[in-house]
Amino acid sequence: MPKGCRAVLVALCLGVAAVALAAGNSFDGEYVGNRVLTKGPTPQCPAEETVSVTIHDGVLTFTNSALHNYAMAFDLEPDGTFTETHVDVGGDVVDIRGRISGGVLEADVDNPPCEHHWRLKKK
Repeated sequence: MPKGCRAVLVALCLGVAAVALAAGNSFDGEYVGNRVLTKGPTPQCPAEETVSVTIHDGVLTFTNSALHNYAMAFDLEPDGTFTETHVDVGGDVVDIRGRISGGVLEADVDNPPCEHHWRLKKK
């Protein structure tokens, strides 16, 4: 490969990497809104409540009426989509699937026996 082509290729790769890093950081911030029950027993699963999520440097911190500042690892794709499975020390499993787009985090969260839909807006 000619020397000039290598330089262009390296510059292109660095540019793509910079865009990917910038996109990942653009999702960082605080999101607030409601989670609504989609499946589960209502005495055990809140039908609707205000929740907040903070995303920063690969960590999602969740707060609701029962949990305050509960942190878990969180990986976002460059397009804002995510799929996370978190298992706490007690063995409880939480599956979170969704997307952040236009400053809105939409997710379906399965934490047996409860399933909720989140719609949270970036502050």
